[in-house]
Amino acid sequence: MPNCIPLNPVLPKNFDDTPNEKRSKSQLDAWWDHPYGITCPDGKITVRCLNGGAWDRSTVLGVADNYEEACELAEREQSAWVKRRAEPIFYYSGEAPFRAIRDAQRPD
Repeated sequence: MPNCIPLNPVLPKNFDDTPNEKRSKSQLDAWWDHPYGITCPDGKITVRCLNGGAWDRSTVLGVADNYEEACELAEREQSAWVKRRAEPIFYYSGEAPFRAIRDAQRPD
């Protein structure tokens, strides 16, 4: 079984309404790249992660039918996101030089 994720954790106030660059170091240390699950009324689990996929809230990684599937989904989708986030991005402009850059992995 993959790593266990927290289920229905107590999140900081305005967690999904705060620009990532305005978050404290302690909040980033606690939540950045750490998936968690939220139980839906129908019993399914929405897996989310503060990972830079959105500029001001956690990213929805997916929805699972049960806790074990949620943990597997979290590991698979977060791993894919971290890999993608680390890839260089090609910036094209009308004039040279063209650039390949790698974005910061964390807003701080």
